[in-house]
Amino acid sequence: MKYRQLGSTDIQISEIGFGCGNTAGLMIWGTESERVRSAEHAMEQGINYFDTAATYGQGKSEENLGPVLAKLSNRPLVGSKVALQENELEDIPRYIRLSVERSLKRLNLEYLDIVHLHNRVTSLRDPGKTLAIGALLDVNQMLAHEGVQETFEALKNEGKLRYYGFCAFGGDPSAYHEVADKGSFHSLLVFYNILNPSSDREMPNAFSQHNYGQILKKASAKGIGAVALRVLEAGALSGSSVPHELNQGGPSSDPEYATNATRAQALDFLRSSDSESLAQVAIRFALMNQNISTVLVGFSELSQIDEAVACVGKEPFTKDQLDRLEELYGIDFGLI
Repeated sequence: MKYRQLGSTDIQISEIGFGCGNTAGLMIWGTESERVRSAEHAMEQGINYFDTAATYGQGKSEENLGPVLAKLSNRPLVGSKVALQENELEDIPRYIRLSVERSLKRLNLEYLDIVHLHNRVTSLRDPGKTLAIGALLDVNQMLAHEGVQETFEALKNEGKLRYYGFCAFGGDPSAYHEVADKGSFHSLLVFYNILNPSSDREMPNAFSQHNYGQILKKASAKGIGAVALRVLEAGALSGSSVPHELNQGGPSSDPEYATNATRAQALDFLRSSDSESLAQVAIRFALMNQNISTVLVGFSELSQIDEAVACVGKEPFTKDQLDRLEELYGIDFGLI
């Protein structure tokens, strides 16, 4: 395993992070013995960061991860997330505090290493409109007195969290940039994968997916660490149109799953050997980006941990491979 610094913090975080969300599901729907063994094995392989959220499995991820952490010989880095609902925006400090305290109770921890705001951020809020896990927040709610940042800072001063960040997934890229410019967040949850790397680069005109406005470059310039999610596109980048049985965040919640699996099948030329999987191609692509602090990978079974860790230290793609990949971006992977 190799480690990277999380932005300007003192955290050295493993290049592969253990994702405890719905799209892999092991920490939510796996058996108790599977959960414990997978966490032990991950740490034996050098993974030192576990990423969960209050919304994952409607709290089950945190509830299940807590007893697992208690059985480990060493405490890993643990990150969770706060998702505010529309009716909670009337008192942001109260409901952020309640969420963090509930997460700490479920995890049986005294503090969290990283807390991210899970809500999407926009420049102009449409009151009552929600997106994915909760209400849309605007930049003022992020940065104003008694807003998100101020509340996280108070919890940090109380020792309930070490560092805090926000989400650049969905929402409005111009808002991400404004929060990064004007705020003092330590970390960023960022969408980044081989099908959609727009959080770090400009994309050709044919690109039809959500554009994340090169926020990774801004984060790096500001000393904000980047936690990359959706690196495997909810499992679709394995190339299989049928997700693992523990993946309960695939086709049922992602209408693009089958299309993304088709796109992934066009990436076979990037495999370094016959034994390398398409999932490893996707992980290797994310690891090539030095603006990313850790690549979150969700696991559905023990062997997938070894599969992800084997990507660390691999050679980057060649220029010819990158040129061919660029051609695919120009034709939306042959779908136009």
